[in-house]
Amino acid sequence: MDLEGREIVAEIAPLQEPGRISLSAPVTGPFVVKSDEIETRRLTADTREILPGGLILPTDEPVAEVILPPGLGIAPLPPLPPRPATWLRLTAVASPIPATWNPLSGSYHTELSFGVHPSDEGTIDPEQALERPIEIRVRLQGLTTRETLPPLMIEAPGLVNERSLVLEFLPSTPTPTLEVRSTLSDVNLELAALPRLDVRPQSTRMMGLGLARMTVNVEQIAPHGAPLPATRPTHIALTVDGPATPEPGELRLAPDQSTASFELRSSGLTPLTVRAVAGGLSGEATIQQRFPWGPMLATLLGGALGGFGRRFVKGAPQGQTPLRLFEGVLVALVAYVAGVLGVGYLALPVAVVATEAGAFLTGALSGFIGVNVLERLQGKAAAPTG
Repeated sequence: MDLEGREIVAEIAPLQEPGRISLSAPVTGPFVVKSDEIETRRLTADTREILPGGLILPTDEPVAEVILPPGLGIAPLPPLPPRPATWLRLTAVASPIPATWNPLSGSYHTELSFGVHPSDEGTIDPEQALERPIEIRVRLQGLTTRETLPPLMIEAPGLVNERSLVLEFLPSTPTPTLEVRSTLSDVNLELAALPRLDVRPQSTRMMGLGLARMTVNVEQIAPHGAPLPATRPTHIALTVDGPATPEPGELRLAPDQSTASFELRSSGLTPLTVRAVAGGLSGEATIQQRFPWGPMLATLLGGALGGFGRRFVKGAPQGQTPLRLFEGVLVALVAYVAGVLGVGYLALPVAVVATEAGAFLTGALSGFIGVNVLERLQGKAAAPTG
């Protein structure tokens, strides 16, 4: 076809030969050679891939026969005497490849560059623009991206004139494919990507101050999200950016196993970032620690109720209800703080202060008993000394 996209097969009646094309009618203008079949290639290394098809540049003499570069998919025929011509070939290179996982964006990352390179670098000036720009469009199959991929326009050959696409993608099939359609070449490019570790806590939020424990699962998965069993014993190192500590500090995947778990106990109130690393694979998750407002309010309410209940005890002084409420709340607050410390350092049951019911009961008992103790101490202090 010519640069207008018009088929010229009938006019020139090309004859395919091994490594060459013979034309029945001479052609003085540039024309494109493309295979009828769309080839599929897999990008597995960050080396420049020469794509099938190409553009024959105009020469001073009519072109009646051209040398074909390898890779066009031309079936061998009996050889004819060759006469070389200059070709422009579309190239593609991806880096890094296999694509790497970016835990911050939750997607894979690679950069895909397209260029046009002549068969003989010395015959083309990279500053000389092409007669018509080469348009490249990329469609997605088996993957999704955050943004729509714009078309690329290559206006001159050479490395300095290459155009690039930054791909932040998430595969949905085992073979994510880029359908590349351009003036010079139509080809499907399969992208390779590394497996990753998926760190999955039971929840993204947990109660802080050491009042909660959470199971965190770490799973080795393929790029498209399917479980990927280990082929050999795999050690997974765990780190926590924050005041919490994983138990145990290292996981092990046995062969044919894809998931392992560990316990994480909260500490403090700052966010926790949990990272898992196994060789070149990694993954992370962030957990927010929250203040125990519910149990705290339940404790204060229980303390007020316990202090108020003191007035119904036989022989209790009357007319001190506001003071008893205040003392009950104060004693309950002290008891709650002691309970939080006891969970962390004395291995007290977490339910005592981590649940609303347990905190309310703790506050009510401590408020009732605490007000009683304070009244006795006050009575002893007020008694005359002999």
